[in-house]
Amino acid sequence: MTPVYAQILDACEAAGITALFGIPDPGFFHLFNAAEARGWTVLAPHHEAAGGFMAEGWARLTGRPALCVGSLGPGIANAAPAMIHAMAERSPVLFLGGRRAGLADAPTRRGRFQHGEQRTLYAPAVVYAGAIEAAEQAGAVLDQALAALANGPAYVEIPGDVMLAASAAPVLAAPPAPPLPDVAQAAALIAAARAPMILAGHGVHTARAGGLLADLARRIGCPVVQTPGGAAAVEGLASFPYGFSPVARAIIAQSDLVVAIGTEIGEQVHFGQRRHWKTGDAERRWIHIERDAASIGANRPIDAPLPGDLRAILPVLTAACAPRGADPALPGWSAAEAEHRAAQAAAARAYPDTPVHPARLVVEATAALPADAILIRDGGASVLFQFAYAQQAPRDVLWSQNYGHLGTGLPMAVGAMLGAPDRPALLLTGDSAMLFHVAELETTARAGLPLVCVVAVDRQWGLEVGMARRLIGADTPETGTHWGAVRFDVLARGFGCDGAFVESGADLAPMLAQGFATARANRRPFVLHVAVDPRANAEDMPGLSEFASWFQP
Repeated sequence: MTPVYAQILDACEAAGITALFGIPDPGFFHLFNAAEARGWTVLAPHHEAAGGFMAEGWARLTGRPALCVGSLGPGIANAAPAMIHAMAERSPVLFLGGRRAGLADAPTRRGRFQHGEQRTLYAPAVVYAGAIEAAEQAGAVLDQALAALANGPAYVEIPGDVMLAASAAPVLAAPPAPPLPDVAQAAALIAAARAPMILAGHGVHTARAGGLLADLARRIGCPVVQTPGGAAAVEGLASFPYGFSPVARAIIAQSDLVVAIGTEIGEQVHFGQRRHWKTGDAERRWIHIERDAASIGANRPIDAPLPGDLRAILPVLTAACAPRGADPALPGWSAAEAEHRAAQAAAARAYPDTPVHPARLVVEATAALPADAILIRDGGASVLFQFAYAQQAPRDVLWSQNYGHLGTGLPMAVGAMLGAPDRPALLLTGDSAMLFHVAELETTARAGLPLVCVVAVDRQWGLEVGMARRLIGADTPETGTHWGAVRFDVLARGFGCDGAFVESGADLAPMLAQGFATARANRRPFVLHVAVDPRANAEDMPGLSEFASWFQP
């Protein structure tokens, strides 16, 4: 006979889950203790939503699902934003919620403490919602929940008495491997194409399929254009950011075939039809490789649909393609992109040293990234400056790329670093986003993670201030968009981290070098408070028309 909490851990391990995030309460004490005894990564945040974002960060960096728990009532309610976010991002997080025992079939009474109807409330926010109401049900419910993680988050709730109950250990069903789609039509389209390109999405790096994409790109000799959510670089490939690079726009205009991989072809890439795609749209052909079959063909017609696991399909497609010589335009495109980045850096460094221009901050921060670093993005105006001025694309970029949810950066960084403990990481964020979950600095320090946090501080909702000035006039009061002084370097030291204050652009590069060295030596976060020009952060936002175009039907 096996207790249900052990059955849960067994089932999770069979699915590759070895990380648990959440605040333990009496209903989960045995689960937490047993997970730690098995060698799992176990971490308690200060807020359940942060725990869910940590679980998502872990999943994105390892390619494996993670587990997040929330106590009955308010605990799982606090985790709801992370559930909704994981659904929008299609991230494989299993949310486990507590539930009051013995109340499911009881007559309705008023004034229940820490009790509410949870499953129907959260079911729309996940791919699967279920309940383990008796020990004998554990295997069947877990089978369904873990299978659902292939398409996004799942939610399972369980009363505390059932968690401790025991039954015969269930025989967990191994999910059958889905049949691979026929790649013959896709290979024929590639062979016939004059100017193929790859559109690499968010799913490429969450599936840890970058190397497989590189194999295909080299086989067919084509450029790679990265969606805003697929900004992670693949080593040795010529790749260009969609929308924010004039080179990417030129590549799209001359292409006659797109191999879209790990993307829903959504608003951020104008559904593959509007804006940058208009030139040549009628003649352009599309291959779409995506694990969510329902998204294929939803936003634009697809000539060769290939639904399924990228890691299974890409090697088969690569093998089916005859080698093509590299596109002769590739060296010129790469040189033009390098010139564009250098021009952006020169323009940013030409601003006065004080106050610090946010473009200068992004240039210096991304230029200072160590090899194999993880970049975590957060904020509104901050992210727009990053799109325009980043000097390199790291191997992994974490960002709320579908939902645009502020405050995910710090907790996602925690999960990512626990999933890749030997890699340096930089969180580049605005102060408004950082304040959402600033208490997780203590969690980061407690976990011994050498995260470098660079906070662009303008003491306002920068993107909203800029939009207000554009839409309702510079002389109109910007109600609710400004706040008082916050010193993030001082906060950092209060949370057990290291910190420094910068108010001159000339100090950025040496302080960033010091930050990475200090974080690595002390095995704790280093927070760099950078006082940026509030007017520039609101009014000089680059690529604003590109960003605004994401909201057009």
